[in-house]
Amino acid sequence: MAFKVGDLVGDYEVIGTLGAGGIGQVYQVRHAISQRVEAMKVLLSVQSGGDEVSERFLREIRVLASLDHPNIAALHTAFRHNGEMIMIMEFVEGVTLRGKLSSGSIMMSQSLDYMRQVLSGLAFAHAKGIVHRDIKPSNIMVTGHERIKLLDFGLAFQGLGSDITRTGLILGSLHYMSPEQVMGERVDQRSDIYSVGVTLYQLLTGRAPIDGSSEFAIASGHLKDTPPDPATINANIPPKLCAIVMKSMAKSPDDRFQTADEFLEELGSLGTDETRTFLPTPAQSRETSGHAPRRPDPAPVPAKPPTSTLSGASVLSSVTRELAHYIGPIARVVVNRAARQAHTLDELYSLVSAEVGTESERKAFLATRQKYSLEN
Repeated sequence: MAFKVGDLVGDYEVIGTLGAGGIGQVYQVRHAISQRVEAMKVLLSVQSGGDEVSERFLREIRVLASLDHPNIAALHTAFRHNGEMIMIMEFVEGVTLRGKLSSGSIMMSQSLDYMRQVLSGLAFAHAKGIVHRDIKPSNIMVTGHERIKLLDFGLAFQGLGSDITRTGLILGSLHYMSPEQVMGERVDQRSDIYSVGVTLYQLLTGRAPIDGSSEFAIASGHLKDTPPDPATINANIPPKLCAIVMKSMAKSPDDRFQTADEFLEELGSLGTDETRTFLPTPAQSRETSGHAPRRPDPAPVPAKPPTSTLSGASVLSSVTRELAHYIGPIARVVVNRAARQAHTLDELYSLVSAEVGTESERKAFLATRQKYSLEN
């Protein structure tokens, strides 16, 4: 349910709105007794009936309850209020790394310090079997004292036995996804390492290593394209740091740093004199455009779920098979993402057909639509 300023939720008074996350609305609240200002996250009312979304929210609470680290935003408590699940968290005042990226040049040494703190937090989480799966600049807060706080463990899972690791589940932010995550495969801590590498590349060069004009182009780039060496964009980046960044973004998990501690140790081996330089002002991109407020960035409210026409796995599997004839295995990613926006099978076909290269192939693909009735 939605709350407004002045509402009381248990012992907490709502004093502001911080925005909407992937599965919850976030408010600034003040505890009535201690007067401490905190952040309150409530499951979005439009999603509250969904078992999967509710399970994600509960999982985030339990994951955060197991994490006590200076670089991870802390969970204070959780409770139910009028049937709603409520999470009370540390209120982190600062700016996201996304905001830092868009506001101007950053010293290379400062960027490396940020990433060391991120890796320190991840090393702690990984040691507990927790993979974040959505590391990106807007989920990294920088406080006024230059302390990093990792946010939003809503996509995290604990242990490889969890159902949330099942093949075909594609969650996260496409510019920062590892190749195995793009393909909906089982991921481990090395997927987070890839995402940190992408973020570090962006800090050093002012641009994302993989970009494109469509989701298909970006997803395909993660699978096939090798980003330019960072030194070709910013000649001030020392060769050793370039090698570290490129290793962190290796296509195969086996070729990356195997742990966050290993990545952290390599960054720590860089000489201070090598990193005393400003980085270029970042180019604007979908992830880095605009200035972030001094509070967690609002995330887009999830698109309206597809109608029952598209809810069956058999329909999506059939369309995926048809599309794969023209664009290969990446068809699964394209179809799953388009299904979040499409309300009918015709809309789904229209959305995914844009990724087919030639006009003749596009027509041939669209012709397969007639095989499937609306009841499929």
